[in-house]
Amino acid sequence: MSKTTNSVLAKHVFDALFKVVGRRTLDSFAVQILKTTLEKLQKRYEFLSLVIIHDDLFSEDGIHATFDTTFDQIDPSQLGEALEVLLRIIYLELIETIGNDVGLYFVKELKQHLGDEFTDELREKGVQFERIESQQYSRDKIKGWPGSPSSLKENLEQPIYTWEAVSTWKYQDNICLLYDSDGRLLDSLQLDLLIEDYVERVTESQKNPTMPSPKTMMLKLTEKEHELLQMMQHRDLDGESAVILLHVSRQKFESMIKKLLQMEMLQYQSEKEVRLTEKGLQYLTDFQKK
Repeated sequence: MSKTTNSVLAKHVFDALFKVVGRRTLDSFAVQILKTTLEKLQKRYEFLSLVIIHDDLFSEDGIHATFDTTFDQIDPSQLGEALEVLLRIIYLELIETIGNDVGLYFVKELKQHLGDEFTDELREKGVQFERIESQQYSRDKIKGWPGSPSSLKENLEQPIYTWEAVSTWKYQDNICLLYDSDGRLLDSLQLDLLIEDYVERVTESQKNPTMPSPKTMMLKLTEKEHELLQMMQHRDLDGESAVILLHVSRQKFESMIKKLLQMEMLQYQSEKEVRLTEKGLQYLTDFQKK
């Protein structure tokens, strides 16, 4: 049985975030990032519209927030999920806008400001601090942090893996796990954050026509996809044969077909057959001329 109302618990989370973010930036920025992130999340968690962050009323002790009386009737597990997403997004926004060093010890300091009692209550509601810390550590490790500027540059210039190395993947609790052909885990991707980032880039590209669109950046042919188009140009090919000749998994092959259909390089000839389009043939012709 929860000891604390939803509004009191959420207010403690807001205050802890305000202190952690404000220590690294300005108090006014801490309030704004909290307010704007909550507004973004209202599309996914409608009950967050029952919260108002007053950006003109804050002090060194915390922010001023008001809650509709119905906020305390929200399912605690739903609140826990929303608060965990709030923490993860603010952490990512901090390191993207200010730098990787801002994210160091983010969760540790947050728990210190919350105190053991509220940290335990949040855990009971589903907030997995350890998972956030693990993802934070993995991200920092991939970025080459901590470390010297030279080692950071070296890590960024040498990708940990390429798409060609990905053989299979599976979904688990909003995480996409990527594996190589030997079954080794290559990466874990946070799907909701990737989708949010993609939508934001679509919005920005529409506001700024000179900015490359995400579709253009994301939909580029890999070596295997190019090889598949060449094979289809010169022979009749069934799916099983293509999987064997390309040395890819069935799942990856189906993903390649879906992508090439989306790019209009292929089109359905029947319910189970696809063929090269004029666009696909023109791509191969242009490639041969290079």
